[in-house]
Amino acid sequence: MPSAVSVNKDRVIGFSSSLQKAALAIAVLIVLTSSFDIFFTVNAGGNYRFCQIVTPPLVFLAVVKGEWGSKIPTLGLVPLSIWFAVQVIFIPVASFWPKSLGYCLWLFMNICLVFAFVQLFSRDRSVLLRLIRWYLYSFGLVAAFGVVQFLLPLLGLPGFLVTQWWIPGVLPRVNGFSYEPSYFATYLLIGFVFVSSLRNAKAPLLSARTMLLIYALTALGIIVSSSRMGIIFLLIDVFLSQVRPWRSIIGDVLKSRIAPSKLRALVPSLLLTTFLVTILGTTVVALESRPALMLIFLNGTGIDDTAAHSVIERADSLEETIAVFLTHPIIGRSLGGVSSAIADREGESVHSFEDSKNFEGMSVFAEVLAASGIIGTVPFVCFLVITIWKPLALARRSGPFYSALLVAAVRSLLFAWAILQFNQNVLRTYLWVHLAILATIYAAARDNTASARKLQTPSRYASTV
Repeated sequence: MPSAVSVNKDRVIGFSSSLQKAALAIAVLIVLTSSFDIFFTVNAGGNYRFCQIVTPPLVFLAVVKGEWGSKIPTLGLVPLSIWFAVQVIFIPVASFWPKSLGYCLWLFMNICLVFAFVQLFSRDRSVLLRLIRWYLYSFGLVAAFGVVQFLLPLLGLPGFLVTQWWIPGVLPRVNGFSYEPSYFATYLLIGFVFVSSLRNAKAPLLSARTMLLIYALTALGIIVSSSRMGIIFLLIDVFLSQVRPWRSIIGDVLKSRIAPSKLRALVPSLLLTTFLVTILGTTVVALESRPALMLIFLNGTGIDDTAAHSVIERADSLEETIAVFLTHPIIGRSLGGVSSAIADREGESVHSFEDSKNFEGMSVFAEVLAASGIIGTVPFVCFLVITIWKPLALARRSGPFYSALLVAAVRSLLFAWAILQFNQNVLRTYLWVHLAILATIYAAARDNTASARKLQTPSRYASTV
């Protein structure tokens, strides 16, 4: 009679052979469409994205696999669940409670997505590798579409899915499949930093040429989006990624020794710096030769006496979001209730989802604070700390492969949180897809490290010679 362990193993293998491919196919569709706001969506009292529609079947498969095997602990799930419960409790507080209910359902699906990825893809290294490769491909494919979206009007063809223009019908502000360019740039920034970190670590996921292509496409996609914050954060990552070789060579110079290998390591940095300086110089010359074009690009920033509406709107939204928190510091308004609370402060009322769009908050951390109150924000902060500290701590104990993956995923998560302080909102699907990828890598790395430790630890009952 087979043991319980072997029966359980057979069950997991049985699931893998019959349903694992279906689960992976759904997950690939989710990562490919996580930035889709205006394409492959269903409008039925709200905007339902394709990735949200196919999430329930993936969650169902995760539950089935959990019943057949053992459930795998999910990174940060406990504080995240407590934070979710706070949002549910505060639903009745919102003036327009249907939006709060809708946002709670959205948050619940995001949490389920993270749980499903961990249960389905963390135990099989080959499946995890395929998922991460497709995750990398997704950024390259969406960025490539953005580049095509930019070129079509310049070639005299109609702009496809373009929502904003610098020069109507001629020069688009690229938004990809997203609502607007800033959302598109935020999505691509996650991929750019992720790929950049993996390239620097020489992680053996894809060929060096493919990684370079995705890196270049995501960078170009951010640039043609013309999102100023996206470009600024891109440059920050480029600068930070080039600090290590320069710091190493400077240290050698101070010690009166220079290693040829370290000099060669500076070549990518020099080439990249030259490229960026050339692009920047060309742009400045082009703008100076066409003052009207300069005014268009600077419009909204307040620079050189141009209109400052973009800066003012963001500052006003942030101020209103913080004011909502200060008015209700203990009992939050719930995530969906922040907009109606802002409307109440301005003497307006929200009666529909469309009405609420005119009163959205700004900065995801300020939004969380206003939605959750002081006490309700505590579990969110715990979730934030856990998803950064635990993977980095595990990376120091893991082998080179998992260490590179964990560091890259956390690094890109930090950039995502940083740029989202200039945008809204915390429920963006591509943020939670990345959290799901991070949690899955963490679970796989933890199991791998535990297995390696068991192999290295001699049994207390082993025979001695």
